[in-house]
Amino acid sequence: MGVGARWLLAALIAMVLWLPLSALPGPTLAAEPTVPVDVAVTVGNVYQFSARDKTYSVEGTLRVAAPVAVMRQWLAAGLDPIELVRFSNLVEPWNSLLEPIGGPVTLNSRLARDYRFNGRFYSDEINFRGYPFGSLPLRLELEPVPGATGAVHTYPYDTTMPAPTATLPLFTLRADSQDSSVSQRTNMNGYRLRSWRLFHNGSLPNAPLEMELIYDPIGWAALVKWLLPLSIAMVLLLLTPNLRASYGSERLAIPPVILLTLVFMQQAYRDSLPALPYLTVLDSLYAFSYCVTLLMFCEFIWCANLMQRLEPSRFAAIERRIDRLELSLQLASLAGYGALVVWAWGQR
Repeated sequence: MGVGARWLLAALIAMVLWLPLSALPGPTLAAEPTVPVDVAVTVGNVYQFSARDKTYSVEGTLRVAAPVAVMRQWLAAGLDPIELVRFSNLVEPWNSLLEPIGGPVTLNSRLARDYRFNGRFYSDEINFRGYPFGSLPLRLELEPVPGATGAVHTYPYDTTMPAPTATLPLFTLRADSQDSSVSQRTNMNGYRLRSWRLFHNGSLPNAPLEMELIYDPIGWAALVKWLLPLSIAMVLLLLTPNLRASYGSERLAIPPVILLTLVFMQQAYRDSLPALPYLTVLDSLYAFSYCVTLLMFCEFIWCANLMQRLEPSRFAAIERRIDRLELSLQLASLAGYGALVVWAWGQR
């Protein structure tokens, strides 16, 4: 057998032996452990709510907890646990407060650290469709700091020595509802706290946490502030047809005054809200009031012209017909307001 044939035979034998070995499963790499980081929020006070800007100020405490061994490793490496999370809906980070309260606290198998925070937040979840009677959701959104995983370096006093490093493993945020709470001082002017919850906004492991506060308006305060002036103005208008049709000039003077009053009242209320692409409940009431005022004004003009053209002997008969027509308009207007109130109750 020649030299070339020997090399060919050796190559075939090696290929036959290598194929079964290559089919064997290789060693599997263990998945990197994920460290659970528990976050608890205690809301102490909510104030300076601005409906126009959808902003509000909140002060309270934030607790960040992790397993004892991991937390001690982070602290030894110079890593503050608050560097792992941040408020994503904080409006002015440079004008906010976030400072530690004391040292680490041992909680069973966890080591925690508390922080005091105070800042101004923004919530895009606020919907004014039911204003002034709809619920008001205010939120604090917490998310992991992007790029927080990696190596954490600490620098000793001797710069000639190499800086020790501590590897920061992957972590996930968990909502600690048991250690979270809300103070009674969170009730704002015109609003009363109905409920609160701390939850994950999403199904992913690194989904952000949200502290949601649901407020309900105090009914009598909203009624007196916004609905009582509108109700008084429209009651005066709906009582105007009770004047006899022969008092044409007096009847014609009332609708323009009511119309100007409605315009000024609606403008004053709209100045407290942002520009909205939809109508609120109060906008619907004002829009219907405009239609009723215009309809009454047109009816008064028609009645005045009719009375001017008629002979005095026919006034009594025509006035009875006008009274029946205006009674129908009054009842229809009241029915329309009743339907709007039922619809507004459903928007709560």
